[in-house]
Amino acid sequence: MRSLIFVVVAALAARESARAADLPCGPADKGTIRLDGLTEDWDGVDGIDAGGRDPNLSFTIKCNVEGQTLFLLVDVRDNYFVRTKAAKPGEDHLTLAFGGKKLLVFPGDNAATHNKVTWGTKPAKGVRVASALQQHGWAVEVALPLGAVPGYKLGQPSLAYAAEVADCDSKAALKTERTVETSGRIAFAEGEGALEGFLKDRGLKRGDIFWDRGIALGRSSGAQAVMAGRYLAAITDGYVFVELPFKDRSDLKEARVLDLAGDGRQAVVLRYTERGGGGAREILAVYRFSADQVQRVFAAEVGKSAGSSKIEDKVSFIKRGKATDIQVEAGSAVGFTQATYQEAPAEDLIPVMLPWSDDKRARYQFHGEEYQRAP
Repeated sequence: MRSLIFVVVAALAARESARAADLPCGPADKGTIRLDGLTEDWDGVDGIDAGGRDPNLSFTIKCNVEGQTLFLLVDVRDNYFVRTKAAKPGEDHLTLAFGGKKLLVFPGDNAATHNKVTWGTKPAKGVRVASALQQHGWAVEVALPLGAVPGYKLGQPSLAYAAEVADCDSKAALKTERTVETSGRIAFAEGEGALEGFLKDRGLKRGDIFWDRGIALGRSSGAQAVMAGRYLAAITDGYVFVELPFKDRSDLKEARVLDLAGDGRQAVVLRYTERGGGGAREILAVYRFSADQVQRVFAAEVGKSAGSSKIEDKVSFIKRGKATDIQVEAGSAVGFTQATYQEAPAEDLIPVMLPWSDDKRARYQFHGEEYQRAP
């Protein structure tokens, strides 16, 4: 997969390093997977078990990528298969969820019933499915073009998913008796290797990651944004990072992902505390990812404190079409007064707004890497 961010190409294996809830998804040679509902093609591929190994209802899910096609196997352990031509909601079926959309698969037995596949209530065009009865239950193979998978963007190292199997034990009642599900992220091999490379480069471990989000780098590309130790990084098939300005993760008050400019590229917006000189200041900062760096493109003081005295501004995020503006308003002062406040205005970023100042509100609009104060 091509990436918009590439610094270090990682070559570490993904299957050994996948996080507990992650579904490892490595590359498959063309023609390796035959879409026939049989499971022999998947021998040796690691997966995730849901429901333990309960013979009444449990399943194993596995993943591979062949070119630009995502392949999934859901191998279900079920002691009684229930399907009719009507494909009613209470019958045995599989639900796969990506990006807020649900793919429903009612497996057939290749005799009296056939596969029924929909995105919600609409036919799932372009999605190929094969199912077959197994000695221990039934299995479904699904092939989806990566570009058609909701939430997927080229270059992103992982993709959120959920899988649920619904079980019916009575053809007379045709109602769901129980369900088993698992969820997490599909971890593509190159992205997992790049994440391992970043952690090793910085002397970190998996447990040092304390914030992890998918982020759009444009209309059709993405990355995994993580904070680990003292660093903010973007992971694709390579990685870039920047050292964070706060010393301890407890100083991070808020982190969110927003498309500020409305151009399809999301930024990481942090609110954190910097300490020193007997006091502290609270900072609102915006970080964007480019081809070879993480750059702080906006920073403003939104709070100051010294001892028990403090000033705290109000911050709002206001939608403007596809864009989001940042609005800062003068807030409250405790302990400080106009007479006792002796702090010089900050020179390295936008200074805090003071409740006794004439300038009490500022709205910032973003255009790519630049921002301007709205009139």
